[in-house]
Amino acid sequence: MWHNTAVGKWAAARLIAFAFLLCASTACAPNYRALTNEASALGAACNQATAQFAVTLTPEARREVLSQLTALNDALIETAGYEREARRTNSVDLIDANRAFLETGRAWGSCSLEYNKVLVAIGERDAARHNYQGLMSRLTAPQFVAERRQIQLALDELDGAKSR
Repeated sequence: MWHNTAVGKWAAARLIAFAFLLCASTACAPNYRALTNEASALGAACNQATAQFAVTLTPEARREVLSQLTALNDALIETAGYEREARRTNSVDLIDANRAFLETGRAWGSCSLEYNKVLVAIGERDAARHNYQGLMSRLTAPQFVAERRQIQLALDELDGAKSR
């Protein structure tokens, strides 16, 4: 058979190398569906922690909300990097990377808005204003137009001004 010849061995080695490269490249690629699902789960956990904080107002509940927001922020940074890389390389994964980034940003923004509403309700208006301004500076990507509007409305309400 051909596999005992030098040409056959070279072809087999090339096939093995190609298979290895294919496996290595897919192993390094992020699972965008999992990242999107993770954003949903983190967002739900964060909203639940915020609701608990609104009811109990304990330092432990506040720490839990802040922990969840930190996890969402870390996920947002991660997905932003994947989205930026997919855009830079004009990757076929750009739509999925963008979706993961969008869902993570929405989850983070939504939970942050709810947390800040609680802060306003308990009289921590300066902390809420600071957080709203931070949200505005972080959610600058074009995907987050709706979220920026919500944040601006919340800031306007906080400042007693009419929304633009």
